[in-house]
Amino acid sequence: MSEKKQQGPGKGRLALLGLGAVLLLVLCAACLPLIRWMMQPEFGGWLRGQVEALGVWGVLALLGVQLLQVVVAIIPGEPVELVAGAMYGAWGGLALCLLGCLLGSAGVFLAVRKKGRAAFERTSLAAQLRQYRFLQEESRLEGLVFLLYFIPGTPKDILVYVCALSPLPLGRFLVLSTLARIPSVVTSTWAGASFAGNQLWLTLAIFACTGLLGLGGIWFHKRFLAGKNQE
Repeated sequence: MSEKKQQGPGKGRLALLGLGAVLLLVLCAACLPLIRWMMQPEFGGWLRGQVEALGVWGVLALLGVQLLQVVVAIIPGEPVELVAGAMYGAWGGLALCLLGCLLGSAGVFLAVRKKGRAAFERTSLAAQLRQYRFLQEESRLEGLVFLLYFIPGTPKDILVYVCALSPLPLGRFLVLSTLARIPSVVTSTWAGASFAGNQLWLTLAIFACTGLLGLGGIWFHKRFLAGKNQE
């Protein structure tokens, strides 16, 4: 009886994995016409035409989405950056995304600092605050903040909440975090721009490189946090 009970959960996981694989294949098949259209030479011209038709409203809409992504930290930033790159090019998308990050970070920083630490002790952020408690010390604070924002794969938008409860002034925080974000943001906007320009192999190469860097960054970030919290 015990062996049967132990085998049950394993079979259930395999069934779920199989179902997930089937659904993924169905989704890919359904999206195949769209993918083929996006790989056509005409796609880049069509996209540029749509962007020009949107005018300033397109810029404002994307800026608003980027700002919201910073405020609601669980929303991933990479899709927004890819779209920004596809719509406005690598450098135009970079400028737009950095402006959204700057405005969103400033708003979150000021709101969190006004509320104080006690307001977040019973929220889901409490565990994150404990993980980064070493940022409450003024020694080497600026260098640590820059490093954490520079490393790929770190929860950069959650770090806004953490840094707001540190002794770091708002102006220095915005300068450090914005400059340190540039490498990770520009790779995403570059990938989006190359995809819109029908440079599929370049897009795949950028994704492969950033994926490897991201995995390395996640590994380093975990080791870094473990080491700092053991001091």
